Amino acid sequence: MLTIAAPAGERTIVRIQPATSAVVSLNTRAERGRVDLTIYRADGQVSRWLPYIEFSPDGRRSLCGGDEVARIATDIVESPLPMVAIEVRSDAALDAIAISTPMHRRSSEPATVRTALDVPALSQFLVAHPEERGWCSPTSLAMLLAYWGKPHDIAHIVRGVYDERYGGTGNWVFNMVFASRFGLRAALTHLAGLDHAAGFIAAGIPLALSFSWKGADLPGAPLDHSDGHLAVLRGFTRYGHPQFNDPAQVDIVTTYDRKALERVWQAHGGAAFATVPLERGAELVRLANE
Repeated sequence: MLTIAAPAGERTIVRIQPATSAVVSLNTRAERGRVDLTIYRADGQVSRWLPYIEFSPDGRRSLCGGDEVARIATDIVESPLPMVAIEVRSDAALDAIAISTPMHRRSSEPATVRTALDVPALSQFLVAHPEERGWCSPTSLAMLLAYWGKPHDIAHIVRGVYDERYGGTGNWVFNMVFASRFGLRAALTHLAGLDHAAGFIAAGIPLALSFSWKGADLPGAPLDHSDGHLAVLRGFTRYGHPQFNDPAQVDIVTTYDRKALERVWQAHGGAAFATVPLERGAELVRLANE
């Protein structure tokens, strides 16, 4: 379930579908700031202010706050009992707050969409940075930005999303903050299956899906295993198999077996990056919650 709220001053309470985990995405054009969260649970317990993130032109850090009510694991808010609201406190002006909670998975029929969006194909393996092998997240974000007419150098995105505490570029929050600076509404959202994702493709909206695998879980995978990988879903074949721009593949444009891809994606949480022009923000929420 995805909820996008307009901030009301420095503190905003966002009610959510009861869930034991959530991701809070932030859209802001501010250059620096700090964000803390308070968690409200269904049993009436309320957390302290939990440090979430801080950012400035000099760098970004996840703060991983926690107490006996809830804890934050880099970019995921977790609680042993369902949360019903999250309060956001920020000393930076926020344009939007997006909170996504996992959806119930559903059996998926082959997508009826038979189209491939014209998403620029980019590789995460850059000649100028041969030592870097794990830039799937900023490369996928670069493809989404380029699709919306806002191309950016991948290395520049890396510098803009790198989380010093996490030690990598995969923090969902910082990726969404980066995208939002260029006139886009950006949110991490959870989807119920590939037929759910097909609604975005039919609307002309590509998605960066997050999935993991090991061994033979994903036939044709670019690596023997991955604990977390992002690739851009650009369409479906006539037989309903998903077509991706996978930045780790040699040929980039790749078709995966529908059942195998859906299985490894949903087992990893069913999460996806979604970016749209600001005027399509309501449509993004509608598609995410259908």
